[in-house]
Amino acid sequence: MKQETPQRFYSILILFAFIFTFWSCQEKKISPVKGNLVAYSDESVYNLIVKERAVFDSLYPDAKIEVKPLTAREGIAKILNKEIKLFVCSRDFNKEELEFIKQQKSGLESFKFCFDAVVAIVPKQSPVSEILLDDLKKELLGESRKYKIILPQKNSGVYEFLKTEILDGKEPSSDVKIVESEFSVKDEVLKTKNAIGLLGLNVLKDTSDVTLLKIGYSRNTLEPVNFYQPHQAYMINGSYPLTRTVYALLNEIGLGLASGFVTHLTSFQGQEVVKNNNLGPAAIPVKLISSQ
Repeated sequence: MKQETPQRFYSILILFAFIFTFWSCQEKKISPVKGNLVAYSDESVYNLIVKERAVFDSLYPDAKIEVKPLTAREGIAKILNKEIKLFVCSRDFNKEELEFIKQQKSGLESFKFCFDAVVAIVPKQSPVSEILLDDLKKELLGESRKYKIILPQKNSGVYEFLKTEILDGKEPSSDVKIVESEFSVKDEVLKTKNAIGLLGLNVLKDTSDVTLLKIGYSRNTLEPVNFYQPHQAYMINGSYPLTRTVYALLNEIGLGLASGFVTHLTSFQGQEVVKNNNLGPAAIPVKLISSQ
């Protein structure tokens, strides 16, 4: 028995050394600024997230992040099913999804990231420069056919936003033309007579050939109607009628690269990228001078 004691002691030392080495390796793999990540983004803010990734990569060269676009519905489904770690979405989890998260005890989190705008565009040569929200609703519902409305597919955040927030849950009219994605809306507008296209502001890399319509609220008074541009200040204070809040939806245990990227998105540096891309910072206080 006395001879077995040193042997047992050495066996325990070897075991502890193995455990320490194992966890040390695990800690190296799990880091908020190192490793590999595929980050998914709503089409509306895909261009913005690509720019955020470039800034993050410059700060942390050991982090390799690939950004891929998804429609809002696809991204929400994937993160609820724990197929992906991060989805930047043009909406937060809804009531039913929050109940599912609670039941599953999944620990999914959402972080307010920025204010975005759904914009209505027409070709530059169009005489139209503004539209009442009520008139836009009538066009979407087919109650008026003055314009040909062009929308991205039903799974998109734009389509879902318009249906839920603007049309009180009603589907747009069958007269509305549906295209494959937000990236296709502008091209379709430019080749369609009397067209108005709706898409996310950040999708528009070039606005030299289109006009972004000012949108106004209808009023039953003699006061003049105020029309608002999709300006940063009007997104932040909610004056622009088609303002949305964008969220970073996170599915990660521990502090891995997905958590590190979300921290960047909501940090001062990340919010500066938002501001420089004409969207409204939502994670930190900002002061902007509004102008019409």
